[in-house]
Amino acid sequence: MAPTDDLEEPLIRVMLEKTSKPVTLPEPGRAWRVSADQQSQWLWGPLTISSTSGQSWYQIGAFGSDEAADQADAKLHQVFGESIDIERLSEVGGLNRVRMRWVSAQPLSPKSALAQAGFLDAFAVSGGGKVRVEGQGGAVVSEEEILLEPAGVYSAAVGHSRYRGRFRVRPSVADKVLVINELNLERYLRGVVPGEMGPSAFPELEALKAQTVAARTYAVAHLGDHDDEGYDICDTPACQVYHGAGIEHRLTNRAIDETIGLIAVYEGEPIDAMYSSTCGGHTEDASELFSGRAQPYLQGVPCSWERELILVGEDLVRAEGRAQEGSSWRSATAFGAGVAHKVLALDADASPEAILRAVGQMMGHRVASGDVADIEAFSKKLLEVSGLSRAAEVLSPESMAVEDLLFLADLYKKPLDPPIDGLAGPWPAAAALACLEMGGAISRDRGEAVPRPGGVGIFPRRAKASESLPATLPLWERWREGYRELAETAVRPGTELERLRRGDRVVALMIRRSGGAGEADRRSAWREWIREKPWTELADRLGIPDLERLEITRRTDFGRVVGLAAIGRSGQRKEWTGFSVRRALDLPETLFIVNVVTRPDGVKVARFLGRGWGHGVGMCQNGAYGLARSGMTFDRILKHYYSGIELRVWQAR
Repeated sequence: MAPTDDLEEPLIRVMLEKTSKPVTLPEPGRAWRVSADQQSQWLWGPLTISSTSGQSWYQIGAFGSDEAADQADAKLHQVFGESIDIERLSEVGGLNRVRMRWVSAQPLSPKSALAQAGFLDAFAVSGGGKVRVEGQGGAVVSEEEILLEPAGVYSAAVGHSRYRGRFRVRPSVADKVLVINELNLERYLRGVVPGEMGPSAFPELEALKAQTVAARTYAVAHLGDHDDEGYDICDTPACQVYHGAGIEHRLTNRAIDETIGLIAVYEGEPIDAMYSSTCGGHTEDASELFSGRAQPYLQGVPCSWERELILVGEDLVRAEGRAQEGSSWRSATAFGAGVAHKVLALDADASPEAILRAVGQMMGHRVASGDVADIEAFSKKLLEVSGLSRAAEVLSPESMAVEDLLFLADLYKKPLDPPIDGLAGPWPAAAALACLEMGGAISRDRGEAVPRPGGVGIFPRRAKASESLPATLPLWERWREGYRELAETAVRPGTELERLRRGDRVVALMIRRSGGAGEADRRSAWREWIREKPWTELADRLGIPDLERLEITRRTDFGRVVGLAAIGRSGQRKEWTGFSVRRALDLPETLFIVNVVTRPDGVKVARFLGRGWGHGVGMCQNGAYGLARSGMTFDRILKHYYSGIELRVWQAR
């Protein structure tokens, strides 16, 4: 049978399928113990699960007193007489569920008949048919539930996926069959966490721990939600993604093992642990998007650290210790030239010949004496003294030395623009810096600012640990291809840094302001998005054929659209609030602006510019990764996104 630890308490029941089509358990020869109606027998795979037609049950209501349930019972008999069968289910806490089904003379529209009788909220809850499991060795049919227990210690296949534990199948409404995977809660999480935050895309243990606790909390909070249908939670994003044993990963398994049983609670109760992919720099109050899910711990917060780190520039601090204002902006070429002059110990007005001599001395290559006549001659000599002439011959398809130099810089992603001003401008020194990088004398890397004992550090990409930065250093900020030297500045942990080094000495540290600065979710592919929707298609989608205009009637304090009106020329008006705005417009998020424009082809479109993916409430998954990258632990990540919570080990009741 299935490994015992896969079926240890606490258990969770996950709905995998609710379908009228046959479901296959495809493994040939796999032994299954199949139990129903207090009897068991063995069948061998492949197994086929199907349903047979029958009459549906309808839930009339869940009543808090026997008297109210009796009144509903009496009214049903009064209206429908002996054509119906009524069932009463008493639950813990005194709740009484009243269900009914027709045994004869069923109307064409049962829900309409019940509504006319005054039961407006009645809904179908289970099938009156049967479920059938067939395999080698026979078939088992039941009106109730059938338990399927696989033999062996390995996971079982359902369709194209594999799952731990065992399975329960039962008839449902509209001649459908429910396929439910029952397994240990911690084993269930092994198929959830890598589906919600893939460890290849988010290789930070603390972020994965935060996701694990959020997923475990969500599951615990929703245990029993669908008891009437025999399961707790579904396997889709409507609940939380669950892909079974096939996606298990050692890093997410470790995150689960190191937080075993831990959940987030508020005033002693498991929280509604909402989370989404990308919040666009700031999460949102749940009350703004989901009125029924407002909670004190689901408040909007910045997607960044609250603390700041101070970086101090070199040689730009006054005697009294106060920082000067930053310098003027420079181009990438001027910046590269300035760094080269410092590295090569040259004056800012050094000649091209002096630059060549200094590069040759650093790289160990002699330069032929004589003046440099033009850019082509300079480029040829620079390739020689940098030891890159052979690289240009073998790797570059160009025929001119200056083009060889530009090609190699582009090939190895070293910033170098064409020589617009010739030898007279800063280009020769900037070209020298590019060659020093390609030759290995200067190294460049990128990472994130992180707090370190006694100061500030950098966590380089692909590194396993952070490194301390000097107390003062040549400090710059960068917006795209513009650079400015700084005296002192404050950054948040996680801000992207770029570093140039000569050995262990930092010759320039750049704060990359473009790309999100200290926003922890800036690495997300959904940090920004643009959608264009033809006006006619938008009119059809919104149900206003003569759509004249869209009006944003309300935004939250953090910019999300939670009030939208569509108005037609005839005066027809429709309005949406909260999360329904996103559904109405079919957009990735509600954090957007919209402009109505006419394209060159004459088509009128609504052009949406937005940020984020999902609803933006609770934990931001990309933000959690960014915070973990910059040194925040999982418990602090959770307490950052869920205000006022505590973490406790859950004890199943």
